[in-house]
Amino acid sequence: MLNSSVLDVAIGLIFTFLAFSLAVSSIMEAIASLLKWRSTTLLQGVKDLLNDQEFCGLALNLYNHALINPRDPGTAGGANPRKQSAAANEKGLKHLPAYIIADQFADAMIDIIGLAGNPEGMKQSISRSLPDPQLRFLFNGIVDRTAGVLYKVHNELAGWFDNAMDRVGGAYKRKTQFWGFVIALVMAAALNVSAINIGRALWRRPMVARTIAPQTDLAHVDVIKQLNILEALDVPIGWKIADLTAFSNGGLPGVAFSLDLVLGWLITAVATLFGAPFWFDALQQIIRLKGSGPSPAEKKSNTGAAA
Repeated sequence: MLNSSVLDVAIGLIFTFLAFSLAVSSIMEAIASLLKWRSTTLLQGVKDLLNDQEFCGLALNLYNHALINPRDPGTAGGANPRKQSAAANEKGLKHLPAYIIADQFADAMIDIIGLAGNPEGMKQSISRSLPDPQLRFLFNGIVDRTAGVLYKVHNELAGWFDNAMDRVGGAYKRKTQFWGFVIALVMAAALNVSAINIGRALWRRPMVARTIAPQTDLAHVDVIKQLNILEALDVPIGWKIADLTAFSNGGLPGVAFSLDLVLGWLITAVATLFGAPFWFDALQQIIRLKGSGPSPAEKKSNTGAAA
């Protein structure tokens, strides 16, 4: 059973999904960097956290702080940011940070609000610096719980920020998954990467799948090289005259063929949502399962595919 054609086909399909996922993730990373998705998502998350949608108060002061945005001069918003729109204040930021460390956030907030001192002095600073009642209630509660001990206040603020960023990270992940699926579907249609056609071809020619083996290090996988391997093995990827002829029968789409093809594209696109690391690990484990099993080191660390 372990040497059956089923495993050979699975290896070929997983290798295809791995190569395709690498290509899609590379494109997604380029788009995210070009459009600054990370930094803009983080900025929106901070504005939500600090109840400063107009970006003229606490969030603006935070982004002007050298701990948070050391590459900027800290002059965004000008002398009177409340008279400007949020877009104008944001435009004053030359370099939006893509990441904020929780400890630095806590230190910056302590500086901005003026929380260094005794509990009564802290509460006075909070009343003076925070017009928002929700934030004022939150910060007063932190001072009460920590009895004004500064390092405890710091830890509370850092924990609050971490919890909020977990939600921001989830929103960013959903956004990238959605657009990753869209890109994958477009690529699958443009390159005619149909999981159904590939699986059918590998089932008919199992020797093709047996020649596929993963590289040992995902960080050094060459996307172009992997796609060239698939093409050299004559895996059915890309449009051929026969495909176009079958797709259009006398100028009218062949319904059965179209549904089969579109379903294959959808399966390929959905597979990319699992990510290249998932398919890389799956490919290694199936090959170990098909071969001699895990090494002694893998048995010891419980990372082998079979005992």
